[in-house]
Order: sequence, then structure tokens, then C-alpha cells
Amino acid sequence: MIAGVEIRELATALDAAGATVTLWAEGSAPDLSSLDARRLFPGVVEAWTLREEAVERVFCLQGMIKLVLCDRREGSPTRDEVMELFLGEYRPREVLVPPGVLRGWKAVGGREALVCLALEGGGGGARTLSREEARVPYDWEIVMH
Repeated sequence: MIAGVEIRELATALDAAGATVTLWAEGSAPDLSSLDARRLFPGVVEAWTLREEAVERVFCLQGMIKLVLCDRREGSPTRDEVMELFLGEYRPREVLVPPGVLRGWKAVGGREALVCLALEGGGGGARTLSREEARVPYDWEIVMH
């Protein structure tokens, strides 16, 4: 597990009218600088994104995604560690990605995914690194164990 990454299972409720996923309850809402929704096409990899200052909160409302993280922080006890997570409608969870950790994702399961990305803190700017720049030892076609 990468130091500073937090995973929170999201509360869900199902009734005759539909289903509810509680993202943030009273008193737990973060101080956000932005909230974006991104539709991911199935099988397309979007990697690698690096934020130097902002914390990312990632959750998937529709479909499923594979979220891959790689710690690139100097002095981190988990530097260069790679972490793979699955989240979405079958596994509702929020993943907090600290600054300095590379992030990539891919919609899995043959259909689009709707991902919400909330930024916490200043410095919302992101850098997109090529595969060569990122040098993350990860194959998007396999599943880690």
C-alpha cells in the first residue's frame, strides 16, 4: 500500500425507487477546489497524471475502472511502489491520491465509466507524463495479484 493513499468504502442504500451512494456525509465533506466528471471509453488507458500540490479524490459512479498509482515522491517509504485498485458501481469506493503520486485509469468491463475527480487544496494544475517519462513498471493488460 502506498503511503498516504486512503481508500474509503462508500455507503450504499438500495430501495424500491433505486440506489443511493453517499459520497460525503455531514461533517465529512472535503474543502474542494474543483469537482470534475470524466467519461472514460472502455479499454482506453489514460495515464500518467501527476499533481504536485493538490490531493485527488477519485470515485466512479457508473461502470468500473482500474485505477493504478505509482509513488514518485522523494523520501517516501513506498517510493516507486505500484498499486492497482478496482472501483465503480460494483465496488463503490473513494480513493484519496496524495500529491506526488502518479495516477492512471482505464474503464474495464466493456462499457463506459463515469469518474468523478475532486481536487482538494491549491495548485490544481496537473502534468501529463508520457509512458517513457513516467517509467511505471505496469502492463495495463494484466491484473496484479
